[in-house]
Amino acid sequence: MGSLKVNALRNNTAKVRHLLAILGVAVSAGAVAGEAHEHGKVALTLAIEEGNVEVSWRSPAVNLVGFEHQPKTPEEKQKVEQTLLNLKQGYEQIVLPESALCLLKEADIDTTLAAHTEGHDHDDHDHEEHDDHDHDDHDHEEHDDHGHDDHDHEKHDDHDHDDHDHEKHDDHEEHDHDGHADFSAKYTFECRYPEHLKQIEVNLMPSYPGIDEIRYQAITPAGQTGGSLTQGNTVIVF
Repeated sequence: MGSLKVNALRNNTAKVRHLLAILGVAVSAGAVAGEAHEHGKVALTLAIEEGNVEVSWRSPAVNLVGFEHQPKTPEEKQKVEQTLLNLKQGYEQIVLPESALCLLKEADIDTTLAAHTEGHDHDDHDHEEHDDHDHDDHDHEEHDDHGHDDHDHEKHDDHDHDDHDHEKHDDHEEHDHDGHADFSAKYTFECRYPEHLKQIEVNLMPSYPGIDEIRYQAITPAGQTGGSLTQGNTVIVF
């Protein structure tokens, strides 16, 4: 009997993921129409199948943390990390009817900012290339004749900062200004009494005022539907 329940759960989960894949195609098609990475907007998909509920959404990072460049200051890095932790609280972000007795099975949160929150050691990078420049480009005999004291440190510093550092900083700045950053989430619930699943409340907007609209697509036992949520309307009814 236990193995039958496990197999049934796996089958239901597979069905839900298939439904979400279909919805994902619909959202991508909408993005092609000009909705991709639109500040203030969130794209959300919902699928319910025999007590299994999966909610996925994607949002521009600026909606949640106020910026989209890679975090540079400790304050920016902390804000990204705290946002990731807050979003993992699935029961707070996605509210299902208590009578359905839903258990959060998975909260998968990701962002294109997270990989850089530990920073990049520019000092080690610069020093290594600085050493390569010293040994490869200098004439060692001339280096021995003049010594370190006669070497033009001012010109050397100008060379390092103007030719090397600025070029790399320009690359970073171009990436920051031209690139986009997102947050994404997937919440998976298992509900004991799915017949009580008549609505779902999405609590993103009260926590993140940078979001002014959540555009959703849903497949539920009642059928397929779509619409949008706003600050004054955060509940999907089905």
